[in-house]
Amino acid sequence: MTRKKLWNYFFNTLLVVVVLILIIPSWRISFQGWYQGLFMGEVEFENSVTTPIPVSAQNWALFDLKSNLHNFQDFKGKPIVLSFWATWCAPCRAELPELKEIQNEYLNKINVIAVTEETIEVIENSGLHNDYNFLYFTPGIPDYFKIKSYPTLLLIDSEMNIVFRNEGAGKLNTEKNRQFLESLIRN
Repeated sequence: MTRKKLWNYFFNTLLVVVVLILIIPSWRISFQGWYQGLFMGEVEFENSVTTPIPVSAQNWALFDLKSNLHNFQDFKGKPIVLSFWATWCAPCRAELPELKEIQNEYLNKINVIAVTEETIEVIENSGLHNDYNFLYFTPGIPDYFKIKSYPTLLLIDSEMNIVFRNEGAGKLNTEKNRQFLESLIRN
């Protein structure tokens, strides 16, 4: 095969792959999340707020991927990394591996919770349930959290005080952020 034929074969194959990514929604969303992850900046955790979550906002229903009911209040006692996300959101998909790294590092010391208002069927159809065991769905997010965009990340201390809020995706698993999370665990 000549060099020209090889290049033609390569570019034709690349064109077919790009077209498939564009026309198959699940491939497009996965590709967008992967691509977004390449260019995410770092999010720096800091104690930017200390806002107690009212009891009414602590009492809301979450369902795990086996449809088991959990009350958000049941997670009190350990720091919580809470992400509001959606399956169709490319930045959300880019941030999920970061959340997984945090969960793996602080397995029994921190609760990592990623909440969507989408149904379990939508989560399962996205394929994300195979890689992330901290995904939850809810029939409604309390208005108190004022979620205006996805992803929105909240860090909550063990007494249910919001200590950090970030809208948008970013690299989370940095040395400085690990030190901040360790300070939450100690308090």
